[in-house]
Amino acid sequence: MAADTREKLRERSALLWDEQPRAARGPKPAVTREDVVRAAITIADADGLAALTMPAVAEKVGFTTMATYRYFPSKEALIDACVDTAMGSPPPRLGPHEGWRAEVRHWAYAKRAMLCARPWLAELPFVAAPHGPNWLSWHEAFLWTIAETGLPPEDMMDMLSIVHGYVSGSSDTAISLARATARGISTEEWAEAVGADLCHAINDPRYPILSAILTSKSGGITAASPLPTRAGRPRTMDESFDFGLERVLDGIELYINNARL
Repeated sequence: MAADTREKLRERSALLWDEQPRAARGPKPAVTREDVVRAAITIADADGLAALTMPAVAEKVGFTTMATYRYFPSKEALIDACVDTAMGSPPPRLGPHEGWRAEVRHWAYAKRAMLCARPWLAELPFVAAPHGPNWLSWHEAFLWTIAETGLPPEDMMDMLSIVHGYVSGSSDTAISLARATARGISTEEWAEAVGADLCHAINDPRYPILSAILTSKSGGITAASPLPTRAGRPRTMDESFDFGLERVLDGIELYINNARL
């Protein structure tokens, strides 16, 4: 990584972690960095990450584009702040500890809900970027769920990667629906469109197994949902998510039990 790239990443990280000084002289600014971030998130919520530009944010808060750069030196730095703010903190732990498996389920559902509430987070490019306090708070919340298992530190971090990977990957369909509804597309219209695309596999020799599943009595799709049914009944996305999550937790539980032998 070039020296100038490292320096830019350090500067962006400092904007997330360090208290930003206010000018000692002059009146208090009418617009704060938090105001700029809220305006940017409003744009992303409404129209996606592509709509989040410095001119659009400037117009939203009512000043010039150049003035925006006094708060954030680049669009990337602004997006860093938007991501950390949009993630928010994980839900607080209430009541007695329920055991690692139940606690991981709570964490997974909370993370999924957060991703679906901010579907533009899934549009972020996979490039080096600073990570802020809220990002680490989600990590800490997960590690708390399995701290009692006795797993070594490296295994705990790997379990975090496994569950986070499942939540992110399995939420693609729910995020797609959230993105569609944010743009005024109804759930029925979205399901019909996705289902129609899947139906292209039926009787196509390139997709023999998928075609057999989609037309089977127990696992076929219906007009109401692009998800294959289970036992002839249409499944919801929550049911599909929960089925996969339970299988992930089964694997983690087996690993924990074997580690204790």
